[in-house]
Amino acid sequence: MAARQDQGLMITLIVFVILFIISFVVAYIGWKSWGDAQQQLAEAQNQKRDADTAVRNKTDENQRLLQMMGFGSIDNPDDVKKTFDEDMKRFAPNFAENQQSYRNILEYVAKENEAISARETSAKDDLKESRERMLALEAEKEKQVQQYNGQMMKAEEDAATERNSFRRYREELEATKRQLQDRLDQSQARHEGEIAQLTTQIRDLTDRLAKSERAKENLIAIQSKEAGSFEVADGRIALVNQDGTTWINLGTGDSLRRQITFGVYDANRRDPAGSERKGSIEVTRILGEHLAEARITEDDPRNPILTGDQIYSNVWHRGKKLRFSVTGFIDLDGDSRSDMKLVRDLIELNGGEVDSYLADDGTVEGEITVNTRYLVLGEFPEDAIHANLQRGWQKMSEDARTNGVEPISLDKFLNQIGYAPDDRVVTLGAGARAADFPPQPEAGGSRNEAGTFRPRSPSRSTAPTPY
Repeated sequence: MAARQDQGLMITLIVFVILFIISFVVAYIGWKSWGDAQQQLAEAQNQKRDADTAVRNKTDENQRLLQMMGFGSIDNPDDVKKTFDEDMKRFAPNFAENQQSYRNILEYVAKENEAISARETSAKDDLKESRERMLALEAEKEKQVQQYNGQMMKAEEDAATERNSFRRYREELEATKRQLQDRLDQSQARHEGEIAQLTTQIRDLTDRLAKSERAKENLIAIQSKEAGSFEVADGRIALVNQDGTTWINLGTGDSLRRQITFGVYDANRRDPAGSERKGSIEVTRILGEHLAEARITEDDPRNPILTGDQIYSNVWHRGKKLRFSVTGFIDLDGDSRSDMKLVRDLIELNGGEVDSYLADDGTVEGEITVNTRYLVLGEFPEDAIHANLQRGWQKMSEDARTNGVEPISLDKFLNQIGYAPDDRVVTLGAGARAADFPPQPEAGGSRNEAGTFRPRSPSRSTAPTPY
């Protein structure tokens, strides 16, 4: 029984010891955890105190910075940011965005102030130098003023002397002026008498000129109404050959030249200038003093050129050079182009001389004089675009009337000199005319419509003797 009690006691003691050990371990672990927690709490409190201190320091620092930047210590950050942006727009609009700060602005302003101070210092130095130069100039000016005053006094003395001299000279000049005025009055009276005489003479001459003009107009009117003219033949056909060669009684003694053309007129006509032309010839060779060979350039088989027919040119005259003027639009070959130069060449080729002509631009080249024999009239330019040519035509016509120059149509002029154009412009097709295509003689001789030779004087192998 006692053994069981000891065994129970031992078990109880062991259980108690185990429970004590477990309680001790639990208590130790709890104490250890509480100690570590206390230590961590202490460390956290220290860290909190350090953080609070840092926050207070940063807050104080921020407040100082805000005050240094000109803001209040309790200003809202948003208000500070808004004010900063406005300041940057106002004071640093040209700064880059990463360069916009109050320090950069202050540095820029400081540099500008330094530059302004330097310029101000330089300006003060320049001002000082300018003042010194001005003082020097003032001293020089005073010196020059004194010299000028002296010169002025001398000039006044010289002026007084000159005034006295001028007064004496003026008195002499007035006396001379009175003498010249007397002479001028006398000359004016004499000239007025001479002018009166000249006026009377001019009036008489004007009356005489008016009478002469009326007489000239009457003579021109009478001449234009006369049926004939006073022109005579220049020569005669001495011989005609069947091959179209003729000989005329003009040569070196008559100042005849090659290529001069003549119109051929019937032997019985007394007024070749007013007669119908039979044909034309052109001088080809000068054979003697009063003998030349010519070729027939135009004739009519029904009225052939015969020995004894008269020849006449209103351009060429024996031993005399005639003068001409040409006006209007000249078109000899029908190509609508001006042939003014060709007509001038024809006149000069036939021994004449062109005094004036109407150029293509309407200007009058040369001048019509009393020595001009004929005014050759081309076609009058009627289109409005040819106003310059119309004015030139009217001017030359008026000059011809004033100088008593006889007008002659272009066709009559060409007919009398015996000109026949070789080339013509004709219309082909439906608008063609039969008259533009006359029959041509066969080669080797001149034939009439029946095919026989025209009756002429017998052919000779040698040139005839002029008569």
